[in-house]
Amino acid sequence: MDDTKLHEPVSSSASQTTSPTTEPAAETPAPIDAQTAPKNDASAAASRYSPVRIAGPKTAESQLADFVAFLKRTWRIWAIAIGLFVGLILTVALLQKMTEMAKIAEQKRYDKAIASVTPDHLIARCGKPADDVTKEVFPVVMRTIRYQPRRNETLLLTFSKTAEQQSDWVFLTMKDETGAKSFDTPESKIAALSCLDSTK
Repeated sequence: MDDTKLHEPVSSSASQTTSPTTEPAAETPAPIDAQTAPKNDASAAASRYSPVRIAGPKTAESQLADFVAFLKRTWRIWAIAIGLFVGLILTVALLQKMTEMAKIAEQKRYDKAIASVTPDHLIARCGKPADDVTKEVFPVVMRTIRYQPRRNETLLLTFSKTAEQQSDWVFLTMKDETGAKSFDTPESKIAALSCLDSTK
C-alpha cells in the first residue's frame, strides 16, 4: 500500500523554498563618460607635485636685517681681516719711517765726514797717497793730494788755506785726473772714495 501510494503534488510555494539559492548577478560598472575621464586624470597628475611659490622682491628693511645677520655670523672673520689690513699698513708706514730716518742719519754722517776732511785727516783715513803736492801762491797755500782707489781711476783732492800760520785747511774740490769728472756732493765723494766716510 505504501509503495503504491501516489505522491502528492508539491505546491509552487514549496518549490520556491526548496529550490537552491542563486547568487545575485554581479553589478556591471557604470560606463564612464568620455568627457569626465581626462579631467580626473589631469587633476590626479597635478596633485602629485607641490605648488611652486615665487617669493616677491625683498624690502630694504629685510635686506638690511639679512645683512646684519650675516655680519653677526662672520664678525670674527671680518675682525681678523681688518686687523691684518691695519697691521700691514702700520708695518709699511713704520718701515718707510725707519728708512727715511736711516737716510737722514746717513746724510748727516756724510756731511760731517766731508766737512771735517783736512789733509791730515785724509791721510789718516785713506792711508799714504800716491802724490802730495803743496804750492804757495801768496796769500793762499794750495795742497793737492792724489789717490788711486781703482786701477784705471785717479782722484785729485784739493785743499787751500791762507798763508797765515794759524789758518785751517778747507776742502775745495775732488776731481778725476783729467778734470772731466767732478764730485760735488758728499754722497758722490764718498761713493768715489769710500775711506772718506770715517770719523778719523
